[in-house]
Amino acid sequence: MNGFHTMRAAREDDLFFVQALEMDPANIFVHSWSEATHLANLHDPSYHYFIAENAEATSFGYAILRNDGPGRVEWKRIIVARRGDGIGSAFMKAVLDHFFTQHDTNTIWLDVYEKNDRARHVYEKLGFVEIGEDLIKVPGERLLIMECLRPLPA
Repeated sequence: MNGFHTMRAAREDDLFFVQALEMDPANIFVHSWSEATHLANLHDPSYHYFIAENAEATSFGYAILRNDGPGRVEWKRIIVARRGDGIGSAFMKAVLDHFFTQHDTNTIWLDVYEKNDRARHVYEKLGFVEIGEDLIKVPGERLLIMECLRPLPA
C-alpha cells in the first residue's frame, strides 16, 4: 500500500527528509528553512512537526504548524513526495482532525500563493475559505489568507 496510513511526530533524524522535500524543484511554492531553523522549531513547543507514513512506515510527507494564539494555529508547511493521488489530502485531513479533536483549536489558517491552483483546490475541498490577502510577505506575489474553522458538532 502506497497511500497515507498514519502520521507521527517528527524527530531530529527526520530533518534530512524534511529538507530534501523542501529543496525538490517540484516544490516551487515552499520556502526552505535551514537545518538550524528546523532544529530550533522542532524543539519549540509552539511548533508541531508531523511525518506522514504509508502502511510500511515509509515517510512520504511532512507538515509543520505553529500555535498562533488561543484557539488559533497557523499551517506553515505541507509537502508530500507524490502528488495527484489524494495522499496529501488524506494527510492534511488527519492533521486537521488531530488539532480539532485533540487540542483546543478553533481556527487553522494558512497563506497560499494565489497562482498555486492545486493547493488552493485541496484547501477548499478540506473546508478552508479565503478571508484576505497578503501583498507584503513575498514582494511581487499575492498570497491568499485562508482559514478552516472547527466543525460544529452534529
